[in-house]
Amino acid sequence: MLRASLDRARSRWPGVELEPLAFVTFVAERLTSPTALLEALEGASPAFSELYLASGCLRHDRAALQFFEDGYLRDVGAFVSGVDRSPAFVAEVRQLLRERLFTGEPKIAEFTGGGALGGWVRVAALRIALNLKRSEARADSAAQDSVESAFGEQLGPELEHLRSRYREAFTESVRTALGELSDRDRTLMRLYHVEALSLDAIAALYRVHMSTVSRWLSRAREQVAETTTRRLCERLGVGASSVDSIAALVVSQVDLSLTRLLGPGS
Repeated sequence: MLRASLDRARSRWPGVELEPLAFVTFVAERLTSPTALLEALEGASPAFSELYLASGCLRHDRAALQFFEDGYLRDVGAFVSGVDRSPAFVAEVRQLLRERLFTGEPKIAEFTGGGALGGWVRVAALRIALNLKRSEARADSAAQDSVESAFGEQLGPELEHLRSRYREAFTESVRTALGELSDRDRTLMRLYHVEALSLDAIAALYRVHMSTVSRWLSRAREQVAETTTRRLCERLGVGASSVDSIAALVVSQVDLSLTRLLGPGS
């Protein structure tokens, strides 16, 4: 029965090759109910083959990760459509789900085969989606508090004048600038500023050199400052003579606000 189950799993996930004894140990640690184990071995439930895929993902097997991407992560949009069906939101949920399932202390290790893998992934995606939505409201409030706090910093006389004049416009311009970042750049800045991951850890996650991550972060930060300055000037209709002063204000305040603007848990 065990050999037949392994053959079925390998047939379902061709190219995913696991060391049999290690996999059997993996299954034994999860299917602790004799009834559930028997049903899995008899093929009455998909638990055995789905645990095979989960074990492959846990070991970062490329074929397993691709099967998971194609078979489960592509359905995230359908899973979270009742929360928010916008492409940007779905992409963010999908990326966060990848990170939580396969990096750090990978949550895929918690799949026990007690239910269908698709249902388990759906629950995980919905939890992330709901947390994101709740955090949006907190982030809006935090952004306002952050800007209010940042504008309380001691600045030169000219920037003090700009501070009092442009407070509300600055808040909206920073929000717009963050919204215009790509999904990748927002995720990078959240990982670095909120989750406090090192450049080396982020580089490992994206499978690039650490200097590449540093370059990405620098460009994202510059984009936020430049977009904020441009939007602020457009919103207020100021002339070229004020642009340098506004840019100085933006640079001095945005870095103070990034961590809170991006949220914890956002």
